[in-house]
Amino acid sequence: MSKWTALIALSMAMFIIVIDTTIMNVSISALIVDLDTNVSGIQSAISIYALVMASFILIGGKLGDILGKKKTFMIGSVLFGIGTFTASISPSLGVLVLGWSIVEGLGSALMLPNIQTLLRDEYQGKDLAFAYSIVSAIGAVAAAVGPIVGGFLTTFYTWRLAFLGEVLIVITVLVLSRSIKADVPLPSKPKFDFAGAFLSVLGLFSIVMGILLGQTYGFWLAKQPLMIGSWEIAPFGLSVTPVLIGLGALLIMLLFRWEKRQEETGGDGLFKPSLFSTPGLMSGFIVRNLHMAIMAAFLFTFPLLLQLTFEFSALQTGFALLPFSIVVLISAIIGAKLTGRFIAKRIIQAGFLLVILGLGIVAWAVKPDVQPSDMSLGVVFGAGVGLIASQILNLIFSSVDEKDTPETSGLNGTFEQLGNSIGVALVGTIMLSTLLIGLQMSIEESTEIPEEYKPELLAAVESSVELVSDTQLQSMLEASGTDTAMQAELMDIYAQSRTKAFKIGIVFLIFLAMVGLVSTVGLSNRKL
Repeated sequence: MSKWTALIALSMAMFIIVIDTTIMNVSISALIVDLDTNVSGIQSAISIYALVMASFILIGGKLGDILGKKKTFMIGSVLFGIGTFTASISPSLGVLVLGWSIVEGLGSALMLPNIQTLLRDEYQGKDLAFAYSIVSAIGAVAAAVGPIVGGFLTTFYTWRLAFLGEVLIVITVLVLSRSIKADVPLPSKPKFDFAGAFLSVLGLFSIVMGILLGQTYGFWLAKQPLMIGSWEIAPFGLSVTPVLIGLGALLIMLLFRWEKRQEETGGDGLFKPSLFSTPGLMSGFIVRNLHMAIMAAFLFTFPLLLQLTFEFSALQTGFALLPFSIVVLISAIIGAKLTGRFIAKRIIQAGFLLVILGLGIVAWAVKPDVQPSDMSLGVVFGAGVGLIASQILNLIFSSVDEKDTPETSGLNGTFEQLGNSIGVALVGTIMLSTLLIGLQMSIEESTEIPEEYKPELLAAVESSVELVSDTQLQSMLEASGTDTAMQAELMDIYAQSRTKAFKIGIVFLIFLAMVGLVSTVGLSNRKL
């Protein structure tokens, strides 16, 4: 077979991994209706998908060393196919989370860290450079066309076809993977670090789930106890959120101590903690984590804003995201051309400044009388994202020796997906909290709502506030028998509170970008 067959297979694998989330983001409204769920449910599914990837990417890389990179990649492909097929037929949110977030997330975690190493085994010299550029380009194309493909299928057919299409691509990948070189048995296989895997998975899971559960159970004091059977979890009246986040932080600390011990005694660990002492590497991971958190949170918030405020279809949402995607690509290409002429850190800092400016423009534009055309100003944000993307990975991987590249790739993937997961979890939680506070204050201050109705309305808001469109809210109010005058008042209150919630969500992303800008101080001060 052609020497490029392996490249085609690995490129197609990268395509479906990248396109997967973008399809979900433009289909939020359709998913809510079809699965009888809400925005928080879809937010949880997206966050858990990224969380599973973050938790298992290091494990996927280590299994590549133990089982063989090709075998691990193909196992991951099979899991991905099973997960995406399950998602395509899911009758409920629970089944979608099982298929897409968990099984498909596991598959991605086994595939992703082994794509780069398989390329390195297949090609050398100029061929390897060409292969790397093709895989990166395919990933960029997937990010750009994903919203359009997902929007078209969701609007004219069903979002389920997007997942079924991925099944066909997975089958093609498995067939073409026969051309990938067979795994070469190692003289002595490394042992699997079960303790490290347990601490890693449970620690990351606890932190992200703590954030996701904050809206329901409270961020400090318990709104209500978490019930597991007849067991109530609300120690000393605290919410489960600080308990889970604290437990997660403790487990991550124990993970680093364990891995340090493994490295010092010559054991087989998930990663080498000594890598973090490489000058500029930790700052690089932090910058990449925040870069991905901002992008993931924006690509969750922006489609939601369009679909709830303007009631855009999935296709309209996809086309609205197209200018952003194109600008990201163009900016990344320009940034790559600037490599070697300017210090990489300065280009990244310029990118963060553009991100802050672009998000500031979007936050200013989000107001009750906002028009869809006002959102086009977000392309400035896209230009900044592209500049950062053009440098940060090169800067990270050029900081370590070639022998440490696979392990660095696994750590980088963990930071990336953790950024995705926490970014979406935090921005969704912040928007819902802002919506709740805004509604409570507006209802209490309203002179149009009779005083005798306010306690009941406040209790209803406290127990079941959600981000919904005007049409959805009006249907709920009509079904409840609310009179016309109060309907109009509540519709106006909700529209203003929802707008403020989106604005605060964007302001939170500006804060993350400022933290990212400060974090660049620790990056290597050199040209690439």
